[in-house]
Amino acid sequence: MPKSSLLLLMLFVIGFLQKISAENIVTGADQPEKYLPLMKGKRLGLVVNHTSLKGTMHLADFLISEEIDVQKIFAPEHGFRGDASAGEEIQDGVDVKTGVQVVSLYGKNRKPTSEHLKNIDLIVFDIQDVGCRFYTYISTLHLVMEACAENDVPLLVLDRPNPNGDYVAGPVLLPEFKSFVGMD
Repeated sequence: MPKSSLLLLMLFVIGFLQKISAENIVTGADQPEKYLPLMKGKRLGLVVNHTSLKGTMHLADFLISEEIDVQKIFAPEHGFRGDASAGEEIQDGVDVKTGVQVVSLYGKNRKPTSEHLKNIDLIVFDIQDVGCRFYTYISTLHLVMEACAENDVPLLVLDRPNPNGDYVAGPVLLPEFKSFVGMD
């Protein structure tokens, strides 16, 4: 068999196996039987954005339809519904669709305060990261984890796969370049 044919066959098999693997992925949000019992009777804070979907429905809308007590929505860069431009400061407010208070984590505060977490029994984080270090969603998770630990509020992460799969490359961040788009 010529080398080019063998190479094409190998690439086809690898591509086929990756497609099968991708079809078997079930996100955390798409497994409500596992997380809804943990949320019943609790006052929730959600850290979510436009990627926070259960099927085609936004996670906040789904949880409210399931009579989960969503008290606050914490909005990262690009906003809770994904309607803000990159770098645009997000304002606190109220979500028009749900009537839930929205607290910006991409404005004057990047980290939830003790006041923000008052009367919250559980924080739920569900955001699809882009799979690279220089993006703000992983930094938001870092600061939310700190705030939860400091205020004794449990954190539930509804995991989503890294879109880059297992590809890891690039240098370690040098301390002098540390910022919100590149933390520890």
